[in-house]
Amino acid sequence: MTNDELEIIKPYYTTKELKRYYGSNKNKYWIIYSDINVRKNINKYPNIKRHLDKYKPIITSDFKPYGLHRARDQRFFEGEKIISLRKTRAPNFTYTDFSCYVSQTFFVIKPEDIDMKYLTGLLNSKVIYFWLFFKGKKQGDQLQIDKEPLLQIPLIKPEVENIIKYIAKLVDDIIQISQTLENCQLPNQINFYQNLIKSRENEIDQKIYELYNLSDDDKMEIEKVWGNNVVCEK
Repeated sequence: MTNDELEIIKPYYTTKELKRYYGSNKNKYWIIYSDINVRKNINKYPNIKRHLDKYKPIITSDFKPYGLHRARDQRFFEGEKIISLRKTRAPNFTYTDFSCYVSQTFFVIKPEDIDMKYLTGLLNSKVIYFWLFFKGKKQGDQLQIDKEPLLQIPLIKPEVENIIKYIAKLVDDIIQISQTLENCQLPNQINFYQNLIKSRENEIDQKIYELYNLSDDDKMEIEKVWGNNVVCEK
């Protein structure tokens, strides 16, 4: 393949790699990211053109066979970002800082004015789950996390930088532990690292409770809803 062709072949990720907090960069699939510029200059990519020509009868895109139906700006898939699973029982926000192309099963978040790891911790918290459960959109027993509910979430950005750093560090710990867990084979090791992750998640939840100035009764109600709808499902 030519260098031009290699540049438009991008790593493609699914729920197999993108988990709560942690995303593995060991992708199984690749995608030909053919936007309008590629489509208009397809002869610049002879090998890819030849490959796509074989599938003319079955490609259903409006821009078939050389263009994606709704190609997004590639900057959404590059660099630091949060990837949210749109339909999920519990919040499933993944922090990634590598090239990561996804389908419409996911929603990509790229804020510019807040620490991304802090935001990942906040969005995955029980407090935000509680809000999404009662105020967000749902489809059956699943949350439907797309643009509208995301924009309505009452996010808190602490004025004290140390709090942001504290939560971001816990998120970083979860990511590192998850990476280690990914390579574990022995049941006792798996159990050990899973408990470490739960411990860090609990620390995040306790700090988020403080940020929202919630009473003990509020916390008990949130824990109850979480226990009845998330823990039981597992």
